[in-house]
Amino acid sequence: MMLGLNKALQAMPAAVACCMVLNPRWSTLPLAIWFLLVVAFEAVNGFRFGSPWMERRSLPSAFQWFGGGSVLLYALMAMGLGWTENSEAGWFALEVKFSLLLIPLLMLHHWKRQGRAGLKWVPFSMAGGLVAFMILRLTIAGFSGDPDMWRYDGLAGPFHPTYMGLYLVMMPVLLARDWRFYGVILALSGLFVGMLASKAGWIVAALLWGGMIALNKDGRRVRPMGVAVGLAGVFIGSWLGDGGRWSEFARFVSSEVVSQPISPTEVEVEPLLREQAMPAKTGSSAGRMQAWQASVDVLLKTPLGVGTGDVTDALCEEYRKSGSAYALQKRMNPHSAWLQLAVSHGWMGLVFILFWWSGVVVLAFRTQNVLLLVWSIAWALNGTIESLLELQQGVVPTVLLCCVFALSDSPRLKPIQD
Repeated sequence: MMLGLNKALQAMPAAVACCMVLNPRWSTLPLAIWFLLVVAFEAVNGFRFGSPWMERRSLPSAFQWFGGGSVLLYALMAMGLGWTENSEAGWFALEVKFSLLLIPLLMLHHWKRQGRAGLKWVPFSMAGGLVAFMILRLTIAGFSGDPDMWRYDGLAGPFHPTYMGLYLVMMPVLLARDWRFYGVILALSGLFVGMLASKAGWIVAALLWGGMIALNKDGRRVRPMGVAVGLAGVFIGSWLGDGGRWSEFARFVSSEVVSQPISPTEVEVEPLLREQAMPAKTGSSAGRMQAWQASVDVLLKTPLGVGTGDVTDALCEEYRKSGSAYALQKRMNPHSAWLQLAVSHGWMGLVFILFWWSGVVVLAFRTQNVLLLVWSIAWALNGTIESLLELQQGVVPTVLLCCVFALSDSPRLKPIQD
């Protein structure tokens, strides 16, 4: 029985990695099963933490830093309930972000009981899930007869396009570089990223994949030609799936108009009339600028933050005052992982997340952990323009991949010894 539990526990990180990229909600069940298996394992073992099953393995510094920071962040979110007015939204946020606490503890148990056993399958499991997702979505688009299903949110299905772009940009280091279909999978991944029509996805893929080509000419970590094919796929896909997204961004940059202030007399009228008096939509690029500006305004007005549950309400109030119609209509969150915590927890939250994530990048670089380094940089770039710790589809991959990559060193540089 103990052997069966061991095998099942060893497979759980890979199972979660596969499920989390197939559907945003599908990570919940394997995480619950993982927790129950841990309880069953310890019950069979009599909860004897000094037994032979509990190995004296030293924790890698990157895991100590990230895992400790993740638990502290969850504690910080819980503390934020103390000064929030919308307690219902605050408790819901804690529920969504529970993986910040659960996954580091599960991975700590895995390390002490299983070591690196099973961790080498996580990158391949995630890559397999992504390939299956792409094939499924392209098949659905082909049979739907709807052109909108070939791009942006129609193609991304249950995911936000930016999140799926973040996962796919990892493909060059998830795959074994000597795999015969390496270039084919990267070409499909690049084409898919382009057709997702996420401007963040385009930019991050161009920066990271371009950097891989320039810095890994020897081919020891990735195959430069394969990555180049993937990058070409991004440009082709972005041309096919653009749908005016890039021109909207170009118009925004050239116009330099984000929102228009509302006069003092307009502020006093009925909300519906006031919203009708606001300027028309300005597009998603300007909407992000509106969200960032409002987040900075809230931070300056409330240095301690508005609390875990009041972020959106506080921002919407700023949108009304500034006439930010697009952001108000969408009830946009800060659209930045850094500003999300700045609004909820003030300067303390902003300093914490910047210091925490900078430490992850530095430790990954020092230990030459390629997987953790690429993931942490991709996350930081996307996190600048998306609140990656706000939804389950961002929280679970963030915590799981950081923990796994920190514990497994870099499978692309040397084999993992179980």
